[in-house]
Amino acid sequence: MHAKTLSFFLVFLTVFSYHGTTQNLYDFGFTRNHHIPVNASPDSLHMPWAGGMNAVRFSEIDLDLDGDPDLVAFEKHGNRILPFLRQNDGLVFAPQFIHLFPSLHDWAIFHDYNHDGKADIFTYGLAGIAIYRNISQDTLAFELLTDQLTAYYYDGPVNIFASPDDYPVIADVDGDGHTDILNFWVLGKYVHFLRNYSTDPETFDLRLENECWGHFAEAADNNLITLFSDCNDKQGDDDHLRHVGSTLLLHDFDGNGLADLLVGDIDSPHLILLSNHGTSSEARMTEQDTAFPSGAPVDLLSMPAPSLITLPGSATPSLLVSPADPSLTKSQDHSSVWRYDYNTLLQQFTLVQTDFLQGDMLDVGSGCRPVLFDWNGDGLLDLFLANYGTFDSASTVNGFVTSSFSSSIRYFKNVGSSSSPAFEMMTDDFGHLRALNLQALHPTFGDMDGDGLPDMLCGLRDGTLMSVSNARIAAANAPAADFGITPHFQGIDVGDFSTPQLFDLDGDGRQDLVIGNRRGLLSHYRDTRTSGAPLFARVTDTLGGVDVRNFELSYFGHSVPWLYRDPQRGTVLFCGSEQGNVFYYKDIDGNLGHDFTLSESNLAESIGGQAFPLREGKRTGIAVADLNGDGKPDMVVGNYAGGCAYFEGSAPLPHSIAEHHPGFDMRAYPNPTSGILHLDADILMHRISLYNIQGQRLAVKTPNSLSCQADLSSLPAGIYLIQVETGKGNVVKRIIKL
Repeated sequence: MHAKTLSFFLVFLTVFSYHGTTQNLYDFGFTRNHHIPVNASPDSLHMPWAGGMNAVRFSEIDLDLDGDPDLVAFEKHGNRILPFLRQNDGLVFAPQFIHLFPSLHDWAIFHDYNHDGKADIFTYGLAGIAIYRNISQDTLAFELLTDQLTAYYYDGPVNIFASPDDYPVIADVDGDGHTDILNFWVLGKYVHFLRNYSTDPETFDLRLENECWGHFAEAADNNLITLFSDCNDKQGDDDHLRHVGSTLLLHDFDGNGLADLLVGDIDSPHLILLSNHGTSSEARMTEQDTAFPSGAPVDLLSMPAPSLITLPGSATPSLLVSPADPSLTKSQDHSSVWRYDYNTLLQQFTLVQTDFLQGDMLDVGSGCRPVLFDWNGDGLLDLFLANYGTFDSASTVNGFVTSSFSSSIRYFKNVGSSSSPAFEMMTDDFGHLRALNLQALHPTFGDMDGDGLPDMLCGLRDGTLMSVSNARIAAANAPAADFGITPHFQGIDVGDFSTPQLFDLDGDGRQDLVIGNRRGLLSHYRDTRTSGAPLFARVTDTLGGVDVRNFELSYFGHSVPWLYRDPQRGTVLFCGSEQGNVFYYKDIDGNLGHDFTLSESNLAESIGGQAFPLREGKRTGIAVADLNGDGKPDMVVGNYAGGCAYFEGSAPLPHSIAEHHPGFDMRAYPNPTSGILHLDADILMHRISLYNIQGQRLAVKTPNSLSCQADLSSLPAGIYLIQVETGKGNVVKRIIKL
C-alpha cells in the first residue's frame, strides 16, 4: 500500500455531507453543436467543427452496430478519436461516439482478433501493446483485455516491445487464420515475426518465429533499405544499429498471393514498397519501389502512415496516407491526408485528393487558438483562428529534418444573427502577418494607441507581445513589414508562448492584460495610464495561483486564459492547457490577491443527459461568449491538430458521470463492500469524488497517490459512483454499498 494511503478517507468523510433533496450541479452546461454553418470560400464546409487533422491513421469499425463498417481516425497530435458514420454513400462526422472509446495514446490499430465480427483495438500500453476487446451489444463498448501483451522470446514469455512512435502490423501474417504481429527489433532495423500458436481465438500464444522476417534491414540514419539481409549485425555500437520510427502496412499489392510490406520512415516523406517473392512460410523481400505509388508518389513529411480502407461507393480499398511523426513541429499539417483510389484499368493507385476529410473542416495547420471579438462593430462577435503555424518547408541539417512554420490569423465574419451565429471567412491572413515568419501568434483586441480604434495585440512564441495597428489591418494590400507593427510591446515578456487577453479584471473601467505562457501560469498587468494610450505595469506572474501543469507528463502547461463575466457568477476563468484539459476557476471578483477557486480540472460536455470530460486533444485554446443570446455561455475549443469544436451553452448537469474506463488500470475492491473500499491505480490519482446515484457529489479529495482506502461504513446501503481523475483521463467505477 502506498505511503499516502494515510487516513485519506477519514479526511474524506469529514467533508462528507448528505442532502437528499438537492443536487450538486455543474456551474455551466456545454453541448456539442457541429452544425453551426461556416463558409470558407468558395464553399460551405461540411464538417467545420470536427477538429482538424495533422497526423491520422484510419481504421474500420461498426460504430452504430448496423452491420456496415464505418470509419474512425486516430489523431496522433493530441490522441483524439474522430468517428465517421457511413451514410448514403458518404461519410458524416459522428462525435456522439467519441466517448464510447477508451482513452488511447500514441497509436491505435483496429483489428478483429477473435473473429467475432467486431473490431478490437490494439494500442500503445505500458511500454508495450495493450488490447481493448470490443464487447458491443446494444451500443459500442470496450473492455481492457491486457495492457501488456506478452510473447515467448528465447528463454520465456516477456512483454512485447513496442515503440510509441512505430506502427506495427497486427494481422494474420502467415495465413493460418490467427492474429500475428510484425514489429521491429528493440533497436529497430530488423522486423520480428511473432506467430500466434493459440487454437483459441480469445487467447494469444505468441512466439518469436523469425527475427529476420522478410530478410531486409533499414539503415541506421535514413530510410535506405538493404534487401537479402541475414540480420546478423546485432553487435557493436548501438548508435550504428539503432533505427526507431517506422510505419508498416501488410498487403498483397502485386497479387501473387504473398503479403508485401509498405514502409514509412521517420524524417522521410516517402513510402517504400517491398515485394515478397518468398514462400507462404518464409517471407523474402526481393524488390523495392522507393517511389510508391507510381505516377504520384507519397510526399508527406514525416513518417507517412498508410491505411487501406474501403470507402463508401467503392468496391476496392483506397490507400489513405498521413504523417505519423510524433514531433509537433516537423510534419506537414495542411493537405496532410492523401487519398489514393485503385484504378483497375491502370492497375495502380491514383492520387485523388490531398486533404481527404480535412478539407471539409476548419483546419488552420498546427495549434488552433480561437478568439471572439466584434471587429466590424455590427454587434455580432466574429471568430478569429490563430495558429502556431502552417508547414512551409523542410531542410536537413546534420542528418536531421528541421521544418519551418509561419503563423497567421484567419478572420471569420459572423454573418448570422444575434440568436443564430454563422461564420464566413474574410481573409486567411488578418493583419498581413504571415510574411513575417513568426510562430504562435495569439491575438487579443483593444485600443493600443489611444486613437479610439481597435488594434490587435499578439502574443508570440518568444513570450513577448507585438502590437498591430488598425491602419495596418485595414490596408488593402500587404504593407511593408514594419508598417503598423510595434514589436516587444512595452517590454513585456512572460517567457515562451505568450497568450494575452485584454480584460477589465479589477473593474476600474480600463482593460488589464492577463497573459498565459508555456509554464502554465498567468501574469497580470494593470493599465496605469491617466490618459491616452494604455500603460501596463506588472502586478504578478502567478495570478490567482493558476497552474495548469501536469508534472507527471510535462514540465510545461501552455496556459491559454479566457476570462468571462457571467451575469450570475461574476468573473470566471476558463483556461486551456498543454494536456488538453479545460480548467475552470471562480471566486475571482474581489479576490485578485489570493488564489482563485479551481472548480473543475477539466470541463464536462453533456451527451444524452450525462456529463463526460472534454477530450479535444492537445494544447487547447478557449473562447467563451453568449453567441446565440440565450443567456448561457457558448464555447469554441481549439486543439493542436489545427481545428476546433463548438459547444452551445446548455442546462447544467448534476455531477453524475457515466461509468467510463480509459487507458489505465484502476481497481476498486471489494465490490460490493460493507465498509472499507480500496482504490489502486497504475498512475497517480489526482482527485477522487464520491457521488450518490442521484448525482450528488458527496465528498472530494486530492490524494495524489497510487493507492488509498475509503471507509464507507457510515453510508446508507445503495449504489454509488467513485470518479478518479488522473493525468491520462478519468475513470468512474460503480460501487455497491451493502
